[in-house]
Amino acid sequence: MNKLMTMMAVLVMSMGMMSAPASAGSHNPCNPCSANPCAMKHNPCAMQKKANPCSMNPCSTSQKTPLRDKAFKSFAEASAVGKKMWNDENLGTSGMACLSCHSDHELLNLGKNQNYPHYVEMVGDVVTLDQMINYCMINPMKGKQFEKNSKEMTAMAAYFRAYRMQYMKENRK
Repeated sequence: MNKLMTMMAVLVMSMGMMSAPASAGSHNPCNPCSANPCAMKHNPCAMQKKANPCSMNPCSTSQKTPLRDKAFKSFAEASAVGKKMWNDENLGTSGMACLSCHSDHELLNLGKNQNYPHYVEMVGDVVTLDQMINYCMINPMKGKQFEKNSKEMTAMAAYFRAYRMQYMKENRK
């Protein structure tokens, strides 16, 4: 009797799991069929003479609105520009560069292995990397913040990533 109940429970659970993909899951705007109605037993797409909505992906269209004019052809190029900016005391009016506070990986808490966003004591808030870059631009460097889609912001974020990757490589345990 106990085996029979266990088998029935497994059967009921497996039936529920089999139907879950068709009715559950998060919606992906780049794939309107991520909760795939076309995978259902009675395919509503095949029953109609209309175009199959699952064959269209709105994120793969040829018409894309760019964030900005193309600035970089590679991560290495963006990182190299970011490195120059990291050392530039003329980004702000305080005479400081990023390197002034962050030489040799100091004051970045890279040893904590934290990804952004995270809480930063100096800011007193949970911030993204872009927000942290702009905080430093406005406060210690007394400069102007970078636009979110600017090549400057991309370069600084790329260099920070390269800088962090270098630190992690040098300090692997």
